Amino acid sequence: MKKSILFVMSLVLLASCTNKSFKVTGEVPEDVKFVYYTYNFFDDDPQLDSVAVADGKFVIEGANEADPVFVTGATDQSVQFWFVSEPGEISISKDGLPSGTPLNDAIKGFLEKANKVETEAELDALIDSFMKEHPNDLSGAFCLYLLSDYIGLNNLTTYLDNCGDVVKDAIHKIIPQEKFEKAAKTAAGTMFTDFEAEYEGQVQKLSDYVGKGKYVLVDFWASWCGPCRQEIPTIIDLYEKYNGEKFTVLGVATWDKPEDTKQAMEELGIKYPQIMNAQQAGSDAYNIEGIPEIILFAPDGTIVKRGLRGEAMVKAVEEALK
Repeated sequence: MKKSILFVMSLVLLASCTNKSFKVTGEVPEDVKFVYYTYNFFDDDPQLDSVAVADGKFVIEGANEADPVFVTGATDQSVQFWFVSEPGEISISKDGLPSGTPLNDAIKGFLEKANKVETEAELDALIDSFMKEHPNDLSGAFCLYLLSDYIGLNNLTTYLDNCGDVVKDAIHKIIPQEKFEKAAKTAAGTMFTDFEAEYEGQVQKLSDYVGKGKYVLVDFWASWCGPCRQEIPTIIDLYEKYNGEKFTVLGVATWDKPEDTKQAMEELGIKYPQIMNAQQAGSDAYNIEGIPEIILFAPDGTIVKRGLRGEAMVKAVEEALK
């Protein structure tokens, strides 16, 4: 097995870059033979390398040419790990958590807390708190990268507005700018984008419901989606409590077979109207990459808020109706 690029680098630069050197040690199952890692993960040209495992232990040594970088890795059995190449001694636990230097300790602390949260509200609060503490370092970039699908591009843009160049540059190298530009067209404060779907010879449009003088909570969901089904009882409660002249609810069956949608509606007790067989129409119009995506529209059709879940959804509706 070839020697690690980072190990060779460390020998060459040892004399002049001692203060930039780092050493990473970790433990993995004894039957793992190699550890693979991507150095400069957030860079345009990341470096791939590997080291051999001996008796369930591995060592990665190197020295930064400039500032520390973010490194992600995995074993040949897909055990993942992450670390920042800060100067010093860094340890990787068996469950992939780094420690030993400030940013690595921060990543470990965040992941440990994230694994213990029980509600989305708790996770949202954790992300908010962590990003206030790390708005311009690689641990903050890691947090937003790891949870970018959960946060959603529109909310991610809001976080980035309050971050420094380290975080912004890292995220924009991973997520193309055109995705953010597309997301901005359906962000909070913009007018609704119409779409239509046909089912059993009938064409339905979002504009049949939105922009008609009511607040409308629109749920993009599918029968097979577990998180979607978890939100349905809360949506039903809101519909039963507030449906009327000022508010209503609309479901949009996304990436789903109509017969499966109907069965799920019966199982879950969904009585509010649905745009059936929307497939890609709604997700394309609203730049949706994961469901559920729940959006609150104002009476004039303006997007009030999107990416709503659980308690945040209830709060958004109740505040709008005050």
